[in-house]
Amino acid sequence: MALETLQPVEVFHYFEELCGIPHGSGNLKKISDYLVSFAGERGLEVIQDEELNVIIKAPGTLGLADREPVILQGHMDMVAVKEDGADIDMNHDGLKVRTDGKEIWAEGTSLGGDDGIAVAYCLALLDSKDIPHPPLEVVITTNEETGMFGASAIDLSMLKGKRLINIDNEEEGVFIVSCAGGARFYSELPIKREKRTGTRVRVNVSGLLGGHSGEMIKKGRGNACIILARILLEAKAGISFDLTSIFGGVADNAIPGTASAEVLLDDGDVCAFREAVTSSAKEIRGELEGKDEGLVADVSEVEASECMAICRDDTLKVLSLICAMPDGVQAMSATVEGLVETSLNMGILKTSTDFITIEQSVRSSVSSSKEYLLRKLEIIAKGFGAKTAVSGSYPGWKYNPDSALREHMVKVYEDMYGIKPTVEAIHAGLECGILSEKIPGLDCISIGPDMQDIHSTKERLSVQSAANVWNYLKEVLSSM
Repeated sequence: MALETLQPVEVFHYFEELCGIPHGSGNLKKISDYLVSFAGERGLEVIQDEELNVIIKAPGTLGLADREPVILQGHMDMVAVKEDGADIDMNHDGLKVRTDGKEIWAEGTSLGGDDGIAVAYCLALLDSKDIPHPPLEVVITTNEETGMFGASAIDLSMLKGKRLINIDNEEEGVFIVSCAGGARFYSELPIKREKRTGTRVRVNVSGLLGGHSGEMIKKGRGNACIILARILLEAKAGISFDLTSIFGGVADNAIPGTASAEVLLDDGDVCAFREAVTSSAKEIRGELEGKDEGLVADVSEVEASECMAICRDDTLKVLSLICAMPDGVQAMSATVEGLVETSLNMGILKTSTDFITIEQSVRSSVSSSKEYLLRKLEIIAKGFGAKTAVSGSYPGWKYNPDSALREHMVKVYEDMYGIKPTVEAIHAGLECGILSEKIPGLDCISIGPDMQDIHSTKERLSVQSAANVWNYLKEVLSSM
């Protein structure tokens, strides 16, 4: 076990066990069953629903058994991203967890600290015989990363708690008390193919930072899908070619760091095409200076071949649609300094025989702005002849000015560390808004340890911060 020497042992033991179970969004049966078995082996009340959500109840410890229950909440799925060429099948293989004693990461992949650390905290608490706490109602949801589908479907009518600690934040000492709402937007553009002969080449865009589209969107990081389409569209101004395929991204809420396309060039145009790609990439690299400077665009010759390429008119239509779509920050909050109000991210681009599919994540703390941006996308997509759909719409989480839970947790933090925590709203989506609609009067807060570059292969979890939040969580529970 790579993490067995880290403290707190009980937390990192369960975190590593969870990392050993494949649990990308949509691939959650094994990890959900693991949680059910964990509860059953300890004689705890457990519920698993059709969406594979898991609820585990534990009685309070001596002296706290008659207190009001506390709901602890996180999600079991992760954004499963891997580096090009990484020797791992994330649908079937566990993660290769690594540590230097200060940080934890996964070799060649994302780590899933979002939200595996929350689940590890909950399991360590439920397994403990000597940590004081009131009755616990642990809610572990599914498919949060792809639309909060588990939270939307879960039945919480059997819960008695009115205080909920969500452990899905990535910054120690920052308490989240409000968040944006969001939705997923799908465009499906029909394409026609025709038999053509030429030189087939692959264009790869890589080296970009990627990251969580809620937390990192304000940093202006490059979107590999859009950059690739722009490079190809600019090359097409002087060189005739047809697309055969274009792909990028793994999750709509992760900024894609890589994308690739195959195109069919007229014979003799490979050198000119390569020069055009290099020239465009150089200009874009300059635009990303100080924000995301690692952009690499390379062209590799595949073969001279005859294939069914996307026809010229549709090739132009595909690239134009991608470039016409808005992306990134659309508006900043006028009332909260530095807070993104409205944004969107093109997270997935893929090709089938008859369609090009685009998936985007739309976020806003203003409901009408979210709806307007969705309508704008629909207008653009349908203008190019694409079919559209919206799914996974979730509400924002409104600030509660009279939160007793917030006051208690701020006081405990001040008593422990001698400083006030930061209390803020965020642009990323959390499940608190959905869960608050299911439990009238629910008092929520979101906390978590320091993590960097979640939803990317550069993801890091701070060992010391994870320990700090664990100690803080125990103190909060023992004093409730």
